[in-house]
Amino acid sequence: MRFLLLILILCLPLKAAPSTFEELERKLSEIKSVKVVFLQKTRYSWYPKPETSKGIFYATREGKFRIEYTYPDRILMISNGREILILNEEDREALLDSVENNTSPVVESLFFFARPLSEVFEPVGELEKEGVRVLVLKPLQKDENVKEVYVELDEDLEVLRVRVLDAEDTETTVEFLEVKKNFTPSGGLFKLDIPPDVKVRRIE
Repeated sequence: MRFLLLILILCLPLKAAPSTFEELERKLSEIKSVKVVFLQKTRYSWYPKPETSKGIFYATREGKFRIEYTYPDRILMISNGREILILNEEDREALLDSVENNTSPVVESLFFFARPLSEVFEPVGELEKEGVRVLVLKPLQKDENVKEVYVELDEDLEVLRVRVLDAEDTETTVEFLEVKKNFTPSGGLFKLDIPPDVKVRRIE
């Protein structure tokens, strides 16, 4: 009887543990809104010194976002889900364009959490070093601006930084310094308010 019971147990299908990719997708799906203080570094293959910028971005799952670059230039990008405004505060100039002309599945899934990871990426590798997991992802559709993406996660699968490598080996790393999830945005956070002294150019 014991031998028969052992055979039955061994023959039962095993339930596979969810992968890091699946767990991360589940965690990101729970985010309705996010505020992130970030540090961004871009390294070009032809130039040894990286370009550094700092700022804050806000986003909601409905597709609204606001990016405030505070260094080295003060640039504001706001989208109400339909249009996007890019305002250079120093030059007092702005561009107004439709969201359709500025969509990026990579940004939508990894930064604004508006699209499931599995719709955008295929996991191709996973590394772990000193408590940091690194997911290696490739876009499901060919993208000139994205060849590979490396997502660094802590032990709780919170995103620490995202590194994007393009076809020309330009590397952009966005480090998440402070993260606040599921906050209630103020009424004017995603409103396209244009100061009267700003020259606006609309992209047709």
